[in-house]
Amino acid sequence: MKGAEQIAAYWQGLQPRERVVLAVGGVVVLLLFSYFLVWQPIVNARAEMQQEVQQQRALLEWMKSAAAEAKSLRGVDGQRVKGLGGQSLLSLVDQSAKEQGLGSAMKRVEPDGKQVRIWFEAASFDQLIGWLEKLALKNGVRVVNVTIDRTDKPGRVDARLRVAEGGG
Repeated sequence: MKGAEQIAAYWQGLQPRERVVLAVGGVVVLLLFSYFLVWQPIVNARAEMQQEVQQQRALLEWMKSAAAEAKSLRGVDGQRVKGLGGQSLLSLVDQSAKEQGLGSAMKRVEPDGKQVRIWFEAASFDQLIGWLEKLALKNGVRVVNVTIDRTDKPGRVDARLRVAEGGG
């Protein structure tokens, strides 16, 4: 208690004006410590959290749009993949290629286990890609392997494909 007694004696030895100045100074120092050690860190943390929430909301919106796009690419939500419709994959590939205008460019079609291999020569690239997209979206046929080589004619390609049933 010697320290407390010394402080009390020091305080009693001060003039009333000095006591007021020291008390006001103490209050100011206490307020500054409270501001810089308590209030300011809370305000900074709140601002950082608000920014983090905005970033997370933006990420959530992006994820929602990406999920919707992924569903549409899989043929979900109103565009269910119909499957092969009772046809064999070989006959579906042959028939749909002819319907798409690729019949004359299709040189060979052969089964390869549960897959089908197709060779095209001087096929229209745009028609070929459109046909593959239609097969994937409408029938759930996926491309397992593809090799495409350009030809001397603009827009024409030679292609070797392997396709299989199922979008997975």
